[in-house]
Amino acid sequence: MTGKLHRSDRHAAPDDSGFAGGKNKGLKKVKQSNHNIYTIPYGMEPWADEPLYLVVARWGLQLKRWINRNDIAAVFHIPDRQASFQLSYISRKKDRVACRTRYVPAEDTGRQRVEIFIDSILPAPVECQTHAPPRRRNAPAKQTGMISRGVGSGMVDNTGLWERLLKGCREGRDDE
Repeated sequence: MTGKLHRSDRHAAPDDSGFAGGKNKGLKKVKQSNHNIYTIPYGMEPWADEPLYLVVARWGLQLKRWINRNDIAAVFHIPDRQASFQLSYISRKKDRVACRTRYVPAEDTGRQRVEIFIDSILPAPVECQTHAPPRRRNAPAKQTGMISRGVGSGMVDNTGLWERLLKGCREGRDDE
């Protein structure tokens, strides 16, 4: 199986062009810092700088078959646990990857194994700039700091209101 080894060290030497030299020739530094060394399968080099889950999804799309944790671990040379995480992440990332999931009983144990079939890779959502609408010139700026919501402050200016209400109720009883 041919492929390039990639690793996720973010801290490169200042003169490093992205590839490590010397005995580590062929190792490419990937932007992700949350992954160990992994292998990019043949034909996936154009997507080497994408997140690992997208590279795995593109690989699965090219295969046009159901893939599982063991397939991912073998091809990308990553631990089974990390391959499971990639599988889980792909299946939950509905805004980027359209896929189907199925549960297949494992041959050796009674457990079920998860497999996914990648239907398509969706384009990255366009990030629009969210900004506040322009403020009118005569409108005062909002104050920062403590903001009174009016809860519990109903009696501040109404000293004696409760007594007046009670007095009105008492006077109403005397009329009956």
